Amino acid sequence: MRSQKPSGRRRLTADRSGNLVIEFALALPIFVVLTLGLLDLGKYSMEKSAMLQGARAGAQYGVLAPTEQANINSTAQTATGLVGVTATSSLFCECVSGTEVLCTTTCSGGATIRRYVRVNVNKTFDSVLTTAKLDFGKLGSWTPPTSLSASVTMMVVVSP
Repeated sequence: MRSQKPSGRRRLTADRSGNLVIEFALALPIFVVLTLGLLDLGKYSMEKSAMLQGARAGAQYGVLAPTEQANINSTAQTATGLVGVTATSSLFCECVSGTEVLCTTTCSGGATIRRYVRVNVNKTFDSVLTTAKLDFGKLGSWTPPTSLSASVTMMVVVSP
């Protein structure tokens, strides 16, 4: 009596026990890249939001005390809650027509001068994906951002 074992070729095509491992090995790099990309995007978004909040807080301080630039900058840096933030502020004026002028001059026709305070905050961004350029062949390439910045401008209301 002869045994009914399948031939080698049929046995290999019928055995599917290794398919799961192969499919997992093929899909794992894609999931890792997607997960790292999402982590990077989340970190960037959170830090950008903090930078905007800091610039806004500095500008609000500048509306109350536009000549105290050191305090405006300090307020902006502290309000971000991040390390390594630099802040700069400036006071500028313009006429109603939109022409920028010195704050000590007068506009033509006796128009009022509008005063503004602008706060800029900057910080280097440390990407989860490092600063290496990712090349996707014919689809293009992507370089993670290396810096963050935010700027807020507010009008200074001068009491009569």
